[in-house]
Amino acid sequence: MIRKIANRIRSSIWLYPAIYSVGALVLSVLISYVDQHYTEVLADYIPGLLYTNTALAQVVLGIIAGAFITIATFTFSTAMVVLTMYSSQFTPRVVENFLNNETTMKSFGVFLSGFIFSITSLLLIRSDEQGSLVISASVGVLYIIVGLIYFLIFINNVSTYIQASGLILRLHDEALKRIRQYRDFLKKSETISDEELKKIVDSRDSVDVFSRADGYIQEIDFMGMKRISKEHNCVICVRKVVGQFISKETRVATVYQENPEDVARETAGVLQQFITAGNKRTEAQDFSFTIQKIVEIALKSLSPGINDPNTAIHCLKIIGLLLRDLSDIRNGYIVLSAKEDDDTVVCEAYDFEVLLHDAYQQIAFYGRSDASVMTAVFKSLRFAKAKASEGNLQIINDYAQMLFEKPECKNFDPLAFRKFEKEYADLMAYRKVSPVAEKV
Repeated sequence: MIRKIANRIRSSIWLYPAIYSVGALVLSVLISYVDQHYTEVLADYIPGLLYTNTALAQVVLGIIAGAFITIATFTFSTAMVVLTMYSSQFTPRVVENFLNNETTMKSFGVFLSGFIFSITSLLLIRSDEQGSLVISASVGVLYIIVGLIYFLIFINNVSTYIQASGLILRLHDEALKRIRQYRDFLKKSETISDEELKKIVDSRDSVDVFSRADGYIQEIDFMGMKRISKEHNCVICVRKVVGQFISKETRVATVYQENPEDVARETAGVLQQFITAGNKRTEAQDFSFTIQKIVEIALKSLSPGINDPNTAIHCLKIIGLLLRDLSDIRNGYIVLSAKEDDDTVVCEAYDFEVLLHDAYQQIAFYGRSDASVMTAVFKSLRFAKAKASEGNLQIINDYAQMLFEKPECKNFDPLAFRKFEKEYADLMAYRKVSPVAEKV
């Protein structure tokens, strides 16, 4: 529950505005206190140019407050336009990418906190001391300069975000970051087959762990599970991957323990807190969700209302590059500690064939009548073959053959079909599967 609340706070659009607003409120109180009690003491350290009388300070702070609220209104209006465009032209799933962008949230925070600072400083100025000098107006001027800089940064950020190429590049970088985290996770562990897993858990009693709530698996705390496995001397097998939809009746893990059954059930109850489920998918541990966003952008560009196949072709190239870094993974189960240990955490690994199917199937279906799109699919698969293992090479070849033999592809005009056929031949000739692998 705590992890779920923390994720919700971290992804909230109001995180930075709330932090910045509290900071602005504290700053205005502090500046007011300095103006009322330490003006003469600090006169030797602060240039006299920064001091103004209270009447001028009230005028300046009023102008600054009006400027900040105007900028904030324009910024929120621009954000709403961008979100509407994202939903209509790309996919609703990328809306949160714009809202969760640090530049966007920090801009909102600066504009709102600047307004709060100005209004609070106006409230705290003592109008009965018209002859006294204050620095709150000078601080407000510095604040509005920072606000204008952030406003320019926000406009530049929006201008790049509304471009399909800029959005796809950001999604590529995000997915690549998560893929590298997953690969680092694999390097610290060992991947075993289903038969090897059965040998590890053989002769142990098993108790299933079910989900606490319906929804998508957002995060799995493997380190917490590893600690529990050491404490209770048991083998914990997680049978779902992050991103899958589960219900309360879904078995998400199994505890294998030689202790009495009631102890194993107690362990299973503790494990539920390490599996976070929510009503939407998140990118914290789920690189496949980011790949899905790129797929949806490609599908949207292929729709009759938009009809932008070049964007779909660009998306296919990016998908191929991402799958290239996944094409050497093994199917099976990932062991987080030595197999011979009594305390072991085992989790299901991503299946490359499933990732390949999810990445290309819908694009190939909706773009099957466009020769340029289908040719781009083969080019994308060639990127994926660059680092593929022998087993995954065969999976890519089988999938490419299935696409090539689709009846719709036979109806291309002669020139388009020759290009399509040549790309398929190049794909099949690139990194051929060894005879040994073919026998397997």
